[in-house]
Amino acid sequence: MALTLFVAAVASEFGSLIMVLVIPSLVGAVFQYRRTGLLLGPAAVTGLRVEGGQLYVGLGSGQTHVVLVESESRLGAHFAILKLRHSGTTSNTYPVVLVAVTPRFRNIPSDAFRRFRVWLRLGPTSGSKASGRQTQEIH
Repeated sequence: MALTLFVAAVASEFGSLIMVLVIPSLVGAVFQYRRTGLLLGPAAVTGLRVEGGQLYVGLGSGQTHVVLVESESRLGAHFAILKLRHSGTTSNTYPVVLVAVTPRFRNIPSDAFRRFRVWLRLGPTSGSKASGRQTQEIH
């Protein structure tokens, strides 16, 4: 959306040639939001699960895949922006944004977010060796 506003501002200076860029970017933004942002599409990430030291992603289609967290992912005290890659491929990625700021502004329970953040920071093998086969679900 910010990109669309920027392009619209530039278009007011440089004319209709730039406007050709506004419409495709706006259509693309709406398409992506409807496909994955509303969690309605078959490729939308609807859940995460940590089991046996591996991270699984649940999709809108009902499928579950083992994923790896890419190095482009970012972790903060109250948010996580994750780029998850389907294990065994190089091109199939899933963007995930987790927010746990306040009880009203979150898409994940605070305790589950804290455990998941610790798991991400310490690595997948830290908790699973000490306590056997653990399962943690995040929806």
